[in-house]
Amino acid sequence: MEKVGQDQIIIATAGHVDHGKTTLIKALTGIETDTTALEKKRGLTINLGFAFFDLPHHQQVGIVDVPGHAKFLKNMIAGLSGVDLVLLVIDAAEGVMPQTREHLAIMSLLGIDNYIVVLSKIDTVDAEFRALAEDDVRSFLAEHHVSAPIIGVDAVSGKGLPQLIQVMDKKVSALKKAPDRGQPRLNVDRAFSIKGFGTIVTGTLLEGKVTNGMTLEVFPSGKKTKIRNIQVHDENMAEALPGTRTALNLANLKPNEIKRGDVLTVPDNIQPTWMLDVAFDLLPQADPDLVKLWRRVRVYLGAREIIARVVPLVESQPQVGQKNYLQLRLEEPVAVKKNDRYILRAYSPMPLLGGGKVLNPNPAKHRRFDETVLKQLTVQASGDPAAMVVNFLANYPQLGAPPATIADQLNLAPTKVKQLLHQLQQQQKISLSAGTAIEQQRLEQFEMALLQLLNQYHQQNPLQPGMPKSEISGHYQNLVPLKVLEVIFQHMQTAGKIRLAGAVVAAGDFKVQYNSQQKQAYQQLIAALKAKPLMPPNQADLIDHDNTKAAVLKALEGSEVIRLSEQNVMLATAYQAVVEQVTTYLQAHQTMTLAQFRDLTGASRKYGVLILEYMDKQGITQRQQNQRVLKR
Repeated sequence: MEKVGQDQIIIATAGHVDHGKTTLIKALTGIETDTTALEKKRGLTINLGFAFFDLPHHQQVGIVDVPGHAKFLKNMIAGLSGVDLVLLVIDAAEGVMPQTREHLAIMSLLGIDNYIVVLSKIDTVDAEFRALAEDDVRSFLAEHHVSAPIIGVDAVSGKGLPQLIQVMDKKVSALKKAPDRGQPRLNVDRAFSIKGFGTIVTGTLLEGKVTNGMTLEVFPSGKKTKIRNIQVHDENMAEALPGTRTALNLANLKPNEIKRGDVLTVPDNIQPTWMLDVAFDLLPQADPDLVKLWRRVRVYLGAREIIARVVPLVESQPQVGQKNYLQLRLEEPVAVKKNDRYILRAYSPMPLLGGGKVLNPNPAKHRRFDETVLKQLTVQASGDPAAMVVNFLANYPQLGAPPATIADQLNLAPTKVKQLLHQLQQQQKISLSAGTAIEQQRLEQFEMALLQLLNQYHQQNPLQPGMPKSEISGHYQNLVPLKVLEVIFQHMQTAGKIRLAGAVVAAGDFKVQYNSQQKQAYQQLIAALKAKPLMPPNQADLIDHDNTKAAVLKALEGSEVIRLSEQNVMLATAYQAVVEQVTTYLQAHQTMTLAQFRDLTGASRKYGVLILEYMDKQGITQRQQNQRVLKR
């Protein structure tokens, strides 16, 4: 029977080669993580190893054994996605070694700050030497501003293991898992096939939960697949929760169609990108010349390695201890989200350079040293979610964005975004309506621009009662969604800035001003239409080759005059009276013939056909054979 998923803690080992990481894991779990013949022959971990065991006061925890050798640093980085706690293993006899330093630097760059130092092989040194080794480790940790307990262990005899397990249990119990941010996302760190089962992938579920039968998409290839089975620690599960180390059996996917470094998520959750805006911390020992403009570098994101070109945005080259922002131009697409961590190494040879956070996973190309861009990046790097929301809305391609888009683009929990938007609305930093949030200053600028557009229209069309909404919508089609535009219209009308009249919009202080000739033409047109309200005249007969009448009639369309057809026009008040008559009749009798319409209104058959066909087009009535019924 399949089990329901449970919250899980992931622990990783780190440290120099041959300091006893794999032996320690076997002592804790009874599981041998060096599984390949080559690993056993060489006596070192090459690929990632995985194990699990139960802590006294916590449910089962997973352990990732990462390689210690410098040659396999790529594999080491791949194993650190979603890690909650690290056992930094240091040989008591050898002390801090190059890979110890490099591993701690990498983990700091990846945002990992929860450690236990395991002083291994304590049986090989005396008490005095062990004390010196512990002092050396404390100095090393202080250099990197890391606070961690140091536990001496002999994994072979088991000495120190009970104390280590006790400290691990205490650390794990104090952990607070990050809130679930919604859609599932898994960085694939292994992909293989098993005869009779098909394609299997493993990784840590960074966000969301997965369930059996769920459809997922492989990024960046776009291949679709379905979860056939879920395993967590060798047990079949109905689901896996965020932070869980899991194996997925995938249907409709060949083994060569997914690989380490790919990302599994629900369709349309992530947009693959060829560029990244990032905050970058240069390591003190790194050569800044290796991060100059257009240098090739290796970027490690999740379990993926990608080659990229560097574009420094602040200085000609990054500096140690300064705020450095880079744009990375990638040589192949990746699927990442804001705040994902990355590591940078030189292209060849491959010294470690630094790393940091992804600030914008889908940026435009930037000019270097652009103050506006740098200001935006500084806000994004600040970690202040309210400031990030305002900054996002101020620079979003459209005027306003729905909360779901904000949550997705900023990689924030939907509940957190809802809370922030309410707070920002109270502070009058945003406007929130019609399911859309708009940055306040940008909204005010748009309203000013709209008034300028209306005034320009009024100058060019002084006899028109207003600018058609369709023209305004067309003018702003890529900037403002129609439903948002309607909300802005209502808001501006309430404030007295504009007037709405049916399908047209006018500036609040605009009035059609007729000269004496136009005023006379207006009076003649209205009088002619009122004289025979149910005999809509032909426009040509009505204006009788008079250009002034033609201009005034055009201005009246959509307000005082209705155009029934290309040739015929009718007073809007007369038409509305007919609509009310017909609606009342049909509500009582359900159907109406043309003859009944004629008897009801007094209109002739010829004009009755014109009026009824226009009502059909307006969605008021619907023709069924020789009868009309109400459509709405």
